[in-house]
Amino acid sequence: MKPTPITFDKVPTLFELKSAYPGLRALFFDMDGTLFNTESYHADALLLIAARYNIRPPHSAETVHELMMGKADHLVFDIIKDWEGVPRHWTVKDFVDEKNSNLIEILRKVEASEYFPKETLKLLQAAESEGLYLALVTSSEKIITEELLRISGLAKMFQLILTRDDCPAHKPDPWPYLKAMDVSGLDKTEIIIFEDSHVGLTAALSSGAHVIKVGWFPGN
Repeated sequence: MKPTPITFDKVPTLFELKSAYPGLRALFFDMDGTLFNTESYHADALLLIAARYNIRPPHSAETVHELMMGKADHLVFDIIKDWEGVPRHWTVKDFVDEKNSNLIEILRKVEASEYFPKETLKLLQAAESEGLYLALVTSSEKIITEELLRISGLAKMFQLILTRDDCPAHKPDPWPYLKAMDVSGLDKTEIIIFEDSHVGLTAALSSGAHVIKVGWFPGN
């Protein structure tokens, strides 16, 4: 029988999680769209690139947001590289560097409270105080991950942070989550993974851990 995630429409308390999952010892979080409501900022960064280079997407801004949802940057580049106006000499790295520069500029103009719910902070603080293992497993690059954690004040909360730069294989491959399990030394039955996108959920479910689909952000 194919495993399916359980959807939570609001951020659960640690008490609720421990009641539903006896033996819980770790929480693994995806970042964009899960820990932080930042998916739209990635799309906004892409649209800034389009405006700056006179790139003409064959889609509406809303569709661009949908196309980018949960996708690593190399997959986004595969989508946009043939759009009218995209510089033909661009490599994935050229695109990622440009997008990340715009994204950091956007993030520094907004308050962390706009994309980081206080309920999530309470969950992380409760888990930390009770000694649960906390890991962040993201397809975003290290530069973006570190900036978001710095702005939100979470830089020292996670025992393990795995970014795209740290992994030879990326979601939907389960490698990042399997690596996090190996580093934690915990069994899959002791771990809950929080994810939001199809790509991330595929990776999480393939790892064999408990999986919760985040439904508390608009569009999830």
